[in-house]
Amino acid sequence: MTAWVFSRRALPAAWHRSAPAYLWPGAARALLLLAIAGALAAGAFTTDAATTSHIAAQEGGDWTRLLRGMALLKAAMAAGATAAVLWRLGGAVSAPWWAAYALACAAMWAGPGLIWGLAHIGLGALLLHGGLAATIVLVWRDPAVATRLAELVARRRAALGVAAAVPQRAGARPDRSARN
Repeated sequence: MTAWVFSRRALPAAWHRSAPAYLWPGAARALLLLAIAGALAAGAFTTDAATTSHIAAQEGGDWTRLLRGMALLKAAMAAGATAAVLWRLGGAVSAPWWAAYALACAAMWAGPGLIWGLAHIGLGALLLHGGLAATIVLVWRDPAVATRLAELVARRRAALGVAAAVPQRAGARPDRSARN
C-alpha cells in the first residue's frame, strides 16, 4: 500500500510530462524587486517611530549611529548578492527557482530594515545572514548559472580574439624534468 502511494503511478500521467513554468526575465526581475521592496519596508516599519526614538535615547547616540551604519553596511552586502541574482534572472527561470531566489532575497533585505529600527537587531542579523547564505547556495547550485557564465566567457574571448584553448593554471611551475 505504501509503495503505491509514493510511486509515480499514483499521480496522473499528465503530471509526469508537464514542463515547469518559466518566467520572462523582465517579469522575474520586476517581481523580485517588488518582493525586496516589500521585505525592506516591512523590516523598517516593524518598529514604530516612538519605540525607535525611545531606544535611541536610552542607549545613546553613538550606539544608534553604530547600528545604523551597520545596517547600511549590511544593505550594501545585500545589494551585491541581489546584483548576482538579478544577473541570473536575465535568462529564463522556472517558477520554483524564482520563488527560492525571491524568498532568500526578501529575507536578506528584511535584515537591514529590522536593524535600522533598533528593536530587532538579532532577528535582523539572522535574516540577513541566512538570506545571504541561501542566495550564495542557490546561485552556486543553479544549473543555468554555469551555462550563462560559459556563454559570457565565450563572448569575451571572441571579442578579444583569444583562442578557446585550455588556459594554464595560474602559478603553475614550468616542467623542470628536462634539466639535469
